[in-house]
Amino acid sequence: MERYYLPRRDENLLGPQESDHALRVMRRRAGDRILLFDGAGTEWTAEITGRSGRRLAFRKIAERKVAPPPGKIGIAQGLLKSKAMDLFFQKATELGVTEIFPVLCARSVEWREGMERKQARWIEITVAAAKQSQRAWLPTIHPPVEIGELGRKTSSYPLRLLGSLQEGAPPLRALFPLHRKEAQRGVLSLIGPEGDLTPAERTALEEEGFLPVSLSRTVLRSETAALFCAAVFLYEMAGEGAEEREKGLWQETF
Repeated sequence: MERYYLPRRDENLLGPQESDHALRVMRRRAGDRILLFDGAGTEWTAEITGRSGRRLAFRKIAERKVAPPPGKIGIAQGLLKSKAMDLFFQKATELGVTEIFPVLCARSVEWREGMERKQARWIEITVAAAKQSQRAWLPTIHPPVEIGELGRKTSSYPLRLLGSLQEGAPPLRALFPLHRKEAQRGVLSLIGPEGDLTPAERTALEEEGFLPVSLSRTVLRSETAALFCAAVFLYEMAGEGAEEREKGLWQETF
């Protein structure tokens, strides 16, 4: 069943963009059934009742609550060029990342102009990715943060890792098992921008408690490194029975 985003749960009309896709692209008509989600754990099955102007109207038939993801997974990503950043947001959503911190670093692409437009695009990308991957929860996307403020902004994470290309950094496969208990309460990885972090930035982050870690014997692109971390965290923290815990029971609505 096709899924559509309904951020305002009290409405009985889809937003303009979702309506356009349902009515013009998918050719949905009165009597057809669709699935709605609010990005905060609630889903509905609904029947299309018609249209109001250019917006699709519906009535809810059943509702269910979906438990939040079992683990808190954060990625702090140094700002990249537009295409790479879009890919990161799409795949991070599919992989189950729960919180994203875009980070302004010394070597970041300069994005200060047009940032509101970029942030709106990131939200659109995460919604589309959640629809495709059948996620009931959208990741929290924070406004871009200066790297000097990142330690304070992420202080709630018991385990904070720093992707490092420096010689001597322990491999992730060796370090993670030593900190599994902390990770279960929340794990975050910072990946630098194209060109990596500066030595001063790395030093400051380590003083804040970030642990440097090697991700691969090869040098990964920034967006690849971030998604690698997300995939490892998802695998390590899912646990047995996670899929069953995340399911909710449908209840009829009246």
